[in-house]
Amino acid sequence: MNTVCKILLMITIEIFITFIFWVIAPKNKKNNLIDIKSILKGLLERAFLTYSLISGFPHSLTLFGALKLGTRLKSPDNEKTEEGRKEEKEYNDYYLLGNFISVTLSMMYYKIIV
Repeated sequence: MNTVCKILLMITIEIFITFIFWVIAPKNKKNNLIDIKSILKGLLERAFLTYSLISGFPHSLTLFGALKLGTRLKSPDNEKTEEGRKEEKEYNDYYLLGNFISVTLSMMYYKIIV
């Protein structure tokens, strides 16, 4: 597969995944617009992971996991009510699913590129 086809394939996957993330977003996070900032952060995460895998540093996956966990550790503001706990659980599930998808895509991109 030539380079142009690989790039087009990865762009197509990113567009598809953006739609999937928008569909599965928690109700309190979802709006009618696609969040460009989140898309760019996801692209940067996957670029970092893919580059690390290509460069022979698979342990960067551990660093990625630690950083993501560190950014998620916080005292929930709305965990005192049943609805707040439910919202927090939905967001945690969305966050975990997003991380799994990012890591899986990075490994897939590695296989496509190499």
